[in-house]
Amino acid sequence: FQVSTALEFGRIVIYTTSLRVVRTTFERCELVRKIFQNHRVKFEEKNIALNSDYGKELDERCRKVCEIPSLPVVFIDGHYLGGAEKILLMNESGELQDLLTKIERVQHPHECPSCGGFGFLPCSACHGSKMSVFRNCFTDSFKALKCTACNENGLQRCRSCAG
Repeated sequence: FQVSTALEFGRIVIYTTSLRVVRTTFERCELVRKIFQNHRVKFEEKNIALNSDYGKELDERCRKVCEIPSLPVVFIDGHYLGGAEKILLMNESGELQDLLTKIERVQHPHECPSCGGFGFLPCSACHGSKMSVFRNCFTDSFKALKCTACNENGLQRCRSCAG
C-alpha cells in the first residue's frame, strides 16, 4: 500500500467514514468534506467504511507519521496534514487557502448520476450478496462461491466517476 508522494503531488486525499455509529466522528468527516467542497478543490475521498483496503492503506501511511489519528485524516501532496481540528483552524486562519493554491479546482461540481457521489455501487455480478452461483459441469447442482468481482461489502468501484 505504499503511496509515492510524487504520485500525489497536487492531490488531496481524505480518509473518512460514512458510518454514523460514533456521531462525532461522522460529523467531523462531514465538516472536512464540506470545507474542501466550499474551496472548490478536487479531492479524493477514501471511505474506510465502504472499503477495508482504505483502512489498511491509512494504517500503513500513519505508521510513517508515528501517529494514530482519528478520522478524518487529510494528506496533501502525499504529506500528512492533520485531522478535523487542524483543518478547521487552518481554514479559519486562511492558511488552508494558501495551501490550496496549487490544487486543481472543480469548475462545475456535480454528483455522479450512477453512485450519487459515493464512488461505489452494488456488485454487478452478485448484486451485493457477495456470493456467486456457478453450475457444476458434471451434475445439475449449483455451488455458491465467494464473488471475486466485489469487496467485502458487496461493492464495486463506480466506473462512471472513480474508474
